Amino acid sequence: MTTPSPLTPENQDNKRQYLRLPRPYRVQARELVFPIAKDSLFDTETRDISKGGLCVESDTPLPVGTRLHITVHMPRLNKFSSGFFKVYENDTDQYFQVIADVSWSRAVGGKYLLGLSFINIDEDIAAAVNRLVEDAFKTLAPPSG
Repeated sequence: MTTPSPLTPENQDNKRQYLRLPRPYRVQARELVFPIAKDSLFDTETRDISKGGLCVESDTPLPVGTRLHITVHMPRLNKFSSGFFKVYENDTDQYFQVIADVSWSRAVGGKYLLGLSFINIDEDIAAAVNRLVEDAFKTLAPPSG
């Protein structure tokens, strides 16, 4: 009997609906309030990402339910996008924007981990993120046997 890899779906938290890829992607977040802020609330990297949300680190806690405008920079995302997005094949600045809510916040070592759930994301982008995550699991997971 083989032990499941940490990169297999069997080891994902079974409360989660989607696979989460533990990879750092650059993120800019602004609180979604009016008037719209000119500066970002924080710049950080993802701890993990999925079709339904992401986890990031922040210097300050945010209350659950805080609504954010998020920009996620994901090189290679266009490779997994529909034909419409393939016009923009520049790998250096591929990104998507989404509205997300803070689902949870935890203090960890003087910083805060924030779980962000996507509440408004383009269906094509969500599908591309999901394909990218699934492809990474196929590529990174050791063969069973």
